[in-house]
Amino acid sequence: MNPNAGLDAVKSFKSAAWTSTERAQIYDRTTSSTSDLTHFVTSEYIGLLTQRIAPKSAVLDLGCGTGVLTKALAALGHDVTGVDISQAMLDKIDTSGGRITLRQGDVYALPFADASFDGVITRWVIPHFRDWPTIVREAARVLRPGGTMVIDHTSRANYALAAREGALDHSTFGYDPRVQGGDKTVFYAAASVDELQLAADSAGLDLIDVAPLGFFRQNAVIAAVLGGEGFQTYRKAVDAFYQDPGARAFIQWFEQNITRALPLDMVNGMGVVLRKRAAG
Repeated sequence: MNPNAGLDAVKSFKSAAWTSTERAQIYDRTTSSTSDLTHFVTSEYIGLLTQRIAPKSAVLDLGCGTGVLTKALAALGHDVTGVDISQAMLDKIDTSGGRITLRQGDVYALPFADASFDGVITRWVIPHFRDWPTIVREAARVLRPGGTMVIDHTSRANYALAAREGALDHSTFGYDPRVQGGDKTVFYAAASVDELQLAADSAGLDLIDVAPLGFFRQNAVIAAVLGGEGFQTYRKAVDAFYQDPGARAFIQWFEQNITRALPLDMVNGMGVVLRKRAAG
């Protein structure tokens, strides 16, 4: 029996799904909003990088998709290179502003020289693959010494607490860290701080921060308590509440001041900040 069968099945499925023209159209449509909670959380996530790099830095958006991060970073004055395996995704990005360069390429084998970028950022990519530390090592290769890398991940501790609270419907939750016996279409890797530290060490990176993100948006504990149907109702309610200015202000305040201070078992999303060690 091939011990990597689960890994290979997930990777093959996701690579094929990601490169389709239909997926690019859906992804562009579902990520284009600038007024929902996901956009706010993404903006907070981008800040984990921008507060640590100089103006007009050379930044790599790893697995850039249709350019959510690419366009935001370029608007902030950085020179951004977006790389993605899907040409259909890249075709959705407007490069006319002059600060965006696009390259089709594989995150496992980036088409760039060593030490090419001041910063690397990636979102909605790393947790898709069980062998995610391999991607981190390749991204570290193209990062300059002293440069900052920001990746997102899901908290293994949040899944563990959810398991204690009740049965988690992974298909409804949409993120399933189980490779064997799970549904490859919703597989999403999880990590502990120890696993993040090990991956950082193997890539020559220092682990600077693990920032909890998105308490209200995607939380396995809430999903386990409410059940599959209840969690879907909850998600719709949060989206509706967020359109009210007062509720929006409270949710944003909570995310900035409370979520960041919560233990990792209370939040599913993590923004992980890493720094490239000096050579030698």
